Amino acid sequence: MNNYTPIRSLLTKLILAALAITGASCGNDIPDCPSKLCTLAGGWRLVEVRVNGVKDASLDISKYRLTLHMPAPNTALIADFDRTNPSGRQDNGEWELINNNTVLALHPQQSSQENYVIDHLTPRQMILITDLAEEKTGRDEYEFILEPF
Repeated sequence: MNNYTPIRSLLTKLILAALAITGASCGNDIPDCPSKLCTLAGGWRLVEVRVNGVKDASLDISKYRLTLHMPAPNTALIADFDRTNPSGRQDNGEWELINNNTVLALHPQQSSQENYVIDHLTPRQMILITDLAEEKTGRDEYEFILEPF
């Protein structure tokens, strides 16, 4: 029998207790912030697009990145964003949460406001939904699945 087993067990328990006391977790620490903007702030990459519930694999989305900057000061209700579109074109502007924090509103500098319903949000995934009018097919529901980067 190995004499170090009880010591390892004790050390493991002490480390787990210390992590629990200090509040360590598997994600990044979110500084104190009085608004929900802080929970969305960070870098997001697009991993899947669904049109009317069906996965759309026709578009290369590997370049898409959305960085929602932290509000400054932390009491601000609007913050900046930077984005790289699937084409590689970059844009930026401001973002905010509207409709009782259920809609992410992007205000790009070079185009009109974009509204996305926040369907699902965890530290590991955000699902945004919007309706877009297509010239030939009418209105389609687009679901964007994003993960942090």
